[in-house]
Amino acid sequence: MAARKRHRRNPIPYKYRGLVLDEFQQQAIWYLQHDTSTLVSAPTGTGKTLIADFLVEKTIEAKQRLIYTAPIKALVNQKYREFFRRHGKQHVGIVTGDVSYQQAAPVVVMTTEILRNMLIRSDTTVSSISWVIFDEIHYLNHPERGTVWEEAILFMPRATKILGLSATIPNADQLGAWIESVSQPVAIVEHATRAVPLRHMYFNSQCQAVEMGDFIQAMVESPSVGADTKGGTLSWDELSLASRHPAARSPRGPLTTHLDLVHYVATSGLFPCLYFAFSREGCEEKAKELATHVNYLSRKEKEAVRVTVRRKLQETGLTANDIPKYGTWQRQWLRGIGVHHAGLLPLVREITENLLERRLLKVIYATETFAVGVNMPVRTVCFDTLVKFDGEELRPLTQHEYFQMAGRAGRRGWDKLGTVISRMDHVSPDQLPVWDETDIEPIHSRISISFNMVVNLLARFTPQEIEVLLDKTLSSFQSQQGLIEIRSADELMDDFKEKWILLQKLGYIEGTELLSKGRICRNIYVQEILVTELIASGLIHELSPSDLAGLVAAIIYSPRSSDPTFTLSPPRWMPAVDLINERSCRIDITQLATPFSIYPAISPAISGWAKGLSLGDVLKKHPLDPGDLVSVCRQSIDLLRQILSAASHQQDRNRLNEAIARLDRGVVRVITH
Repeated sequence: MAARKRHRRNPIPYKYRGLVLDEFQQQAIWYLQHDTSTLVSAPTGTGKTLIADFLVEKTIEAKQRLIYTAPIKALVNQKYREFFRRHGKQHVGIVTGDVSYQQAAPVVVMTTEILRNMLIRSDTTVSSISWVIFDEIHYLNHPERGTVWEEAILFMPRATKILGLSATIPNADQLGAWIESVSQPVAIVEHATRAVPLRHMYFNSQCQAVEMGDFIQAMVESPSVGADTKGGTLSWDELSLASRHPAARSPRGPLTTHLDLVHYVATSGLFPCLYFAFSREGCEEKAKELATHVNYLSRKEKEAVRVTVRRKLQETGLTANDIPKYGTWQRQWLRGIGVHHAGLLPLVREITENLLERRLLKVIYATETFAVGVNMPVRTVCFDTLVKFDGEELRPLTQHEYFQMAGRAGRRGWDKLGTVISRMDHVSPDQLPVWDETDIEPIHSRISISFNMVVNLLARFTPQEIEVLLDKTLSSFQSQQGLIEIRSADELMDDFKEKWILLQKLGYIEGTELLSKGRICRNIYVQEILVTELIASGLIHELSPSDLAGLVAAIIYSPRSSDPTFTLSPPRWMPAVDLINERSCRIDITQLATPFSIYPAISPAISGWAKGLSLGDVLKKHPLDPGDLVSVCRQSIDLLRQILSAASHQQDRNRLNEAIARLDRGVVRVITH
């Protein structure tokens, strides 16, 4: 069983980097000093990052090696820049699939996917790693990507120690016990108290932020509701009855708007404010509307904004003309207002973050990605709504989602309280959520068997060893503890065998021996069968660099609902893809891998960028947000690198390298040093 935290006198500094350490930070650092794997579970914003910083410094001083992983590239890039500034370029590297710099450095920052890929291939560069930091380790619970975290832990060398940093999770003991069962002893450090407590408020139709009791009482205190409020409290039965009455469902007066809520925040002295709206368009529209009504900055602050923006442009070598809607962003920045979402150019997001860090922005309208990718607290967090569309349905926020965002409220050393205010138009009392950080959803296994996993495991282990390995998964661990809806080792092995049989039919494997296509598949992590078949077909020989760029973009891109469903000029490679799909479907009658997912409509835009078109001209070819274009190009570079690692002909390698170089320019280019 994982070791529990114990109260002890810790021979560690009272302070680190000038900051007084909390007890849980002292406990975690004590375990790290004694080379013990450690899992830290604590609320967002309590200082888990400081523990990671200590371990990074300790590793460099000890002349050891460490890998720092994070779930998204924005956070990886942020940590790289931070470590680069603090420890110097000779000590820090970065690997994200599309970017690789100083991979042999003492500290390497990477996405968790990259670590998993290195581990499953038994890459020699990870054999000398002393520590791995899993930032946001609760991503184990992510429906699609959680399997990557689980596989990375499962394939970790036993000599490598782990520091896992997580927002509050209720089954930390269970998670630690599983990690211990596959590697080595794990200390559990749990902390429940926020450094800056949160107060949860609700914005009512009178444009006031009140606590839940007052909000409910005001909604039902109407003669027409018929509820007895004299005692000052209502039963949930009364609330349910009251909520069905029309008077309870209709706010007194007009609906509130974001302008009302931001005005309340401003007049209450609660800036800076992070305002969450769950759509890119909503963020931009709200920022534009607010900027027409207010100006929060003094003349001196405006000049500081201009200097900051000018310096950032100089660092990147870009000009205002390279940035779509630059005039809009600049006008808003100069009024103390910002926008932050994944559809913006990375440079625009970086400037917004930099201005917030310098306390020059008072309001930022942001989507949920801000809560994961940016570690910047504010005084107040606002929610435009407490429901979100998750790609399939409109549903209430989970406890974890709410606290991931709400936890940004409250700046340590600055605020006594962090304020969270939710706009609540047309909400009945029985629909009011009760936020409780002790009621966060537990982590469950999300492991899935990919074709890439099958070929890599067969390349390294016997079928009997693979069965033993699958019996060590978190899925099997939780299944053995009697949790429902968790896949057991038998189910995982059945899935493995199904894919193994199909790979033999497709000519990837003969028995347990990998054939040519199987060896190619080991290096492919996106639509493995389609990409492997394309490589094996020789199609790469026939395509120009710009055509290759368009092809890989069509493979990696997931269209949004607003995207066109066809292209007027089908790419020249389309017949070859259709032929591969048809052949594979005849063999894959259970459709384990087919039909393939491909979106040709994106190809003209990405091919155009590879041909040297300007950003404006490219965006005319396809209704992409600028940030999405950058993201597609970077993911395309990643897939091109995977294909490059499997290509054997020098001409193909030259063509692939040229395609990468053509994509990696201008606003798409990532500056690492």
